[in-house]
Amino acid sequence: MTPVDIKRLVQAQSSSTSTVSGQEDIIVKEELYFGLSKPGGKIVSELEWQQFLNNVITPRFREGFTVMNANGQYLSRNGKLIRENTKLVILIYQKHSHKNVQIQEAIAKYKQMFQQESVLRVTSNVKLSF
Repeated sequence: MTPVDIKRLVQAQSSSTSTVSGQEDIIVKEELYFGLSKPGGKIVSELEWQQFLNNVITPRFREGFTVMNANGQYLSRNGKLIRENTKLVILIYQKHSHKNVQIQEAIAKYKQMFQQESVLRVTSNVKLSF
């Protein structure tokens, strides 16, 4: 996503963007970490990921998002160290309650589809400028 695309996204999602100074806006940044390991040693395939992205993420976040490949590790509920490949989805938007609902729906769908314990969600307010 280019800076121009992000600016259009922010303007399209809110007719009253709050300007801090000049072209700086305070917006929400979400990072969603989708682990690709399934129970029993299987993994979410690239085809399965693309289907999830096309059917669940894209319809909810048509304004745009970024997907990155990542490697992570965490302690499972039973205390076992798990290392796994991860898909990181980054969303940038004006704060609105319907976005929170859409994110919760996407997380719940991923957990159900791929038998996941959790999806890490990091939410922060960020300053956007061009």
